[in-house]
Amino acid sequence: MLTKTPLHNESGGRGDARVRNLSARGLGGVTDIAIKPGQNLVIILNGIGPVRGRIAWVDGKKFGMEFDKAIDLDRLEMTNAPITHAPERFSVASRFQPVTDYKRPGFTHRR
Repeated sequence: MLTKTPLHNESGGRGDARVRNLSARGLGGVTDIAIKPGQNLVIILNGIGPVRGRIAWVDGKKFGMEFDKAIDLDRLEMTNAPITHAPERFSVASRFQPVTDYKRPGFTHRR
């Protein structure tokens, strides 16, 4: 997921969309409102503002949207994007450390 954003359809319905992929000419995402191919929508992208477009395809809650005008992706602000860098300090809990003693308890070696 790139970002979560509000969207509005032409009949006044409002909902949220999770943007999964984004280009200058369109996006693919998932929404909780009913939409259909050919329908006009307005989606609000942080740093860019309202973007008008047309639904190109729908598959359940997934959809693809083609923008009326190309957007400048450099202006996009990723305010709720997932962390993409490694943490500064990381340690594994002792219960998940690799086993170093391979002897099974309760068994002895007899000759």
